[in-house]
Amino acid sequence: MGQGVYHGNYFHLFELAREALLRDLGFGYPELVARQMHLAIVETHCLYRQPVRYDDQIEIFTTIPILKSRSIQFHQQLFLCATGKLATEARLTTVSINFTGKSIPLPPELRQKLETFLK
Repeated sequence: MGQGVYHGNYFHLFELAREALLRDLGFGYPELVARQMHLAIVETHCLYRQPVRYDDQIEIFTTIPILKSRSIQFHQQLFLCATGKLATEARLTTVSINFTGKSIPLPPELRQKLETFLK
């Protein structure tokens, strides 16, 4: 049995970091649902540089290279706290959709807050 984190679980870790960022901005999942919207992932790219082992302490940094009227591209970097080394990075593009799956504009207040993370 391997000691490294399963590759698919990295996306869950990145999701938790994105959710924490949005929650800190006042746009956590309950707020998005209250506005009858979701941020659907439409594209992902992940580069695994070195393994993360179970019980490793990690830190994830999130920036936004591209912010459009209906979409957000997140760039996330996962670092190992013990060494400070970059272990994994991902780019994920999300589109703002309503409950029927139609793309809708991002709330202006959210766009304004996200602009501070533009790279």
